[in-house]
Amino acid sequence: MRALSLFAAGVAAWVLLPAAAQAQATAEGADKIRLGLKDWIATHLTTADKSVVVNFQGPITVEPQGKSYKAVIPKSEVVFADDGDPSRLALDPVELVLTPLENGWLDTVATIPTTYRVVPSKGDDKGVELTIGTQALRGVFAPQYHAFMSLDGKLGQITARSLNPAEAKGAVRIDGIVLAGDSTAVGPDTYDSTGTVGLSGISFTDETGAQLFRLDGASVEGKAAAANLAALRDFSDKLTDLQKRYPVEPGGEMPKEFLAALGKVFESTPKLFNDFGFSYGLKGVEVTPGAGEEVNRVTLASAGFGVGLDGLAQDASTFRINFDLAQLGVDPLPEFGQFIPHSATVDLALTNLPNQALLQALTGMLDSSATLGPDQAAEIAVAQLQQAVMDGNGALEIRSFKASSPLTTIDLTGTLRPNAKAPLMMTGEARLVVTGMEAALEAAKATPDGVEMVQGLTVLQTMGAQETVDGQPARTYKLEISEKGDILLNGTDLKPLLGLR
Repeated sequence: MRALSLFAAGVAAWVLLPAAAQAQATAEGADKIRLGLKDWIATHLTTADKSVVVNFQGPITVEPQGKSYKAVIPKSEVVFADDGDPSRLALDPVELVLTPLENGWLDTVATIPTTYRVVPSKGDDKGVELTIGTQALRGVFAPQYHAFMSLDGKLGQITARSLNPAEAKGAVRIDGIVLAGDSTAVGPDTYDSTGTVGLSGISFTDETGAQLFRLDGASVEGKAAAANLAALRDFSDKLTDLQKRYPVEPGGEMPKEFLAALGKVFESTPKLFNDFGFSYGLKGVEVTPGAGEEVNRVTLASAGFGVGLDGLAQDASTFRINFDLAQLGVDPLPEFGQFIPHSATVDLALTNLPNQALLQALTGMLDSSATLGPDQAAEIAVAQLQQAVMDGNGALEIRSFKASSPLTTIDLTGTLRPNAKAPLMMTGEARLVVTGMEAALEAAKATPDGVEMVQGLTVLQTMGAQETVDGQPARTYKLEISEKGDILLNGTDLKPLLGLR
């Protein structure tokens, strides 16, 4: 929301103040804050192409109150340009109470507007209104980094609905939003940081008042280890400056000069952090499409997705990706529904990625984009990346790839390694375990359109070794790719089957 950006703008203005804490707020300090807020908003909350314009209905006011300052950003209107049909968002005042701490950081309490109404120029009935019932927003802001070092915020009873009277019963509701964050110093200007946004009680009702969607909870979490906040702020300031110098061209393309300059910024930037990652989660999902649909109800106990990079401040890094799914239900089951996984776990990693070679490929691509064009520069960069990976000691690790359906369970693990000397340019091994093969085959035979599935399952069953895994009958498959170019499945050469020599 734009109001949250204004909230950040308020605390950002404190960079103009001395780092040492003041025992008592002063009129001089208040004036510095006011000027800082005005300059920050003019610099950061409007765009060079006028796609976003903020019009204030009065001056910004800042008053000393004991050891704190009270800042009020006045009523405003935000205009969003949209192909000749601008939309307008009217905002009530934003209030900030800023209290200097002993280390120069700022304990910050914000009160944001409770109503947001976005209205296009074509009429109110096409607009949307969002309301917030309760709020409590507090954080500790570090002016030298332009970053919150801790955050504890809560928003409750949030509702978004159309302004069209015919859609009055339709709405998106969120019981609560929780914002949390914390940073721990691990060196000069260097911190381990975490940040989380959690939502609870999310629902969507259509224009008839029928609930189509319900979600008990959702979350987004970010983590960074050994983050150099001073370097990150400098990097952010340089990007902002580049965007002003080289605005987006008609059609949405970035100018070639911007790409070349961006490459130089990356090349001159010190290591920003060692590890970072994001994860997303859902729990308690229920979708009810309504009458006339083939599916009456879809449920999901939980799902999660995460990505991350570890070791960026070292010679080599690891890229990881994971996914999990639990208790997916579809009512009624469609054809072949018994084969649809209801639970799954995926954990993959690319290890020993050469950081310096990756950075050189990135900066080279950005720099050459100005002369060769983005497409050709990207092709060269991809070739450089492939060579760097081939020359390294990396691997694709399938740490877990498991899926369970009502009939079968598959479990795949293994490791693949690039190898420039091997005929197939790689070596590796993998093991696949399948349980419930016989039940799946019988179910496919009983399915009217299951002829092709029966053929595939029969071949798969024949090629597998019969074993007992965790007390259950299973078919196992061991795949080996050797440095000589052999492709073996349970010891049998697959090259003739694959048409290879």
